[in-house]
Amino acid sequence: MTSKTIATPEPSIIESIDQLFLRFIVGKNKIYKEEEYNDGLSEAEQDDKELGLSASEEKSGWNQRILLEVEKDRVKRVEADKRLKDKRNALLMRYFQQSLLKVVNEKLQNSETVISDQLQLRENTVELLKKLLAGEPRYSVLASLLELNPGTRNRLLSLVCSEDFMSALGRDPRNVRDIQSAIGMIGTDVLRFLVPAILFKYRINAYSHHNSLFAKKLWRYEMTLGQTCTALMHDIDYRRPYEGMLLSAMVNFAYVASYQQYLTSFEMVRTTCLDQARDKGEKNRHDFFYDIKTDSASLQALLVSQADLKLSLVLSEKLFQKSFPHLVNALKEEVEGLAYEERTAVGKILYKAVRFAKYDQLRSSRLFKSEWVDDYLAVSNIEQDVFKNLLRQELFRFKPIWS
Repeated sequence: MTSKTIATPEPSIIESIDQLFLRFIVGKNKIYKEEEYNDGLSEAEQDDKELGLSASEEKSGWNQRILLEVEKDRVKRVEADKRLKDKRNALLMRYFQQSLLKVVNEKLQNSETVISDQLQLRENTVELLKKLLAGEPRYSVLASLLELNPGTRNRLLSLVCSEDFMSALGRDPRNVRDIQSAIGMIGTDVLRFLVPAILFKYRINAYSHHNSLFAKKLWRYEMTLGQTCTALMHDIDYRRPYEGMLLSAMVNFAYVASYQQYLTSFEMVRTTCLDQARDKGEKNRHDFFYDIKTDSASLQALLVSQADLKLSLVLSEKLFQKSFPHLVNALKEEVEGLAYEERTAVGKILYKAVRFAKYDQLRSSRLFKSEWVDDYLAVSNIEQDVFKNLLRQELFRFKPIWS
C-alpha cells in the first residue's frame, strides 16, 4: 500500500510578504538610501560601516605557502579543536536563546508591568494623549501635562529652535525655555500629529547598542504606518486624522514591548549564566557568555511569536478602550482577520495601511519584486491612484501640515 504525499499549500502573497517583512526587520538588510532613515524629527543616524578585509582578499593566494607535513598535522589539530569549540558554542548559544525567550515570554504575560516598564505609558502620558487627541485643551493644560513628560517636553523645545522644522511650518525658529510658549509657536493642530510621533519614537530604544538597525527599521515602519493611516483618513474626510499615529503605535505595541523586554532580559539572563559558570569554575563557558551579543535569530523567533498582534490588542484595550474604542476595534478586526468588506471605516484604513507600510519598507530595501506589485495591491484593496499618491508623499518622514 503506497502512501500519498500531501502537498503543502503555497502561501498567499500576503503571507509571503508578511514573512519577508519579519525577516527583513530583524535581518541585516538596510534601507537602500540612507536619507530615508531621516524621519524629519532628528538628524539621520549613520550605520557603522563593516570593517575588515573582504572574503576574496582574505583568501587570495599571495599569502598562502606550502605546508610541511609536521605543520599540516598541526593545522589538522587546530581545525579539529575549532570544530569542537564551534559545536560547544552552538550548544551554549541554543541554551542561552531558549532561556532568554522563556524569560521574555513570561515577563510579557504581566500586562501592567509591560505598560509601565516597557512601553513607559504611565497615567500622565496617557492623559496627555487623551487631552490632545480627543479634546480641545488650553495651552496651560497641555503645558502642565508636558511638564510631567520631560522627555517629550525637551524634544518639543529643541524642535522650536530648529530652522528646518520651523521653516516647514512657515515660521521662524526661536530659542525658548518655556513649554507653553513653544506650544503657542507650534500650534495645537500640528501638536496633535507631532506629540504622538515624538512620544512613540522614543518608546523604541533607537539608541541601544543592541540591534540598533532593527530599532531604526521598526521606527521607520511605525512612522510610515501612522502617516499612511492619516493620509487615508484625509481621503475620506475622517474627523480626527491625527489619530493615525496612535493607531500605528497600538499595532506595534507587541513588537516594541517585546524588543524592550528582550533587551532587559538579555542582560539579566547573561548575568545569571555568568554567575553559574563562575560558581562552577567553567572558564570556557564563562568566556562565552561574557562575549555573547544579541542575535537576530532569537529576536526573530520572539517577533514571530508576537506577529499575531494579540499582545498589542490586550495592551490597547487596557490603555484606550474607553477613550478610543473605535481604534481598539479596528485593531481587533485586524487581529481576528475579519474580511475586508465586513470591517468598519477605520478598520479598512488600517488594513490598507499595514500592507502599504510593509510594502514601503521592502521597496526601500530593494526586496520587493516589481512583478509582485499588482497582485499585492489587489489583495490589499489599494487602488492604483491611491497607491501612487501614498508613494509620492514619502510617509516615512514626518509631515507637520496636512492639507
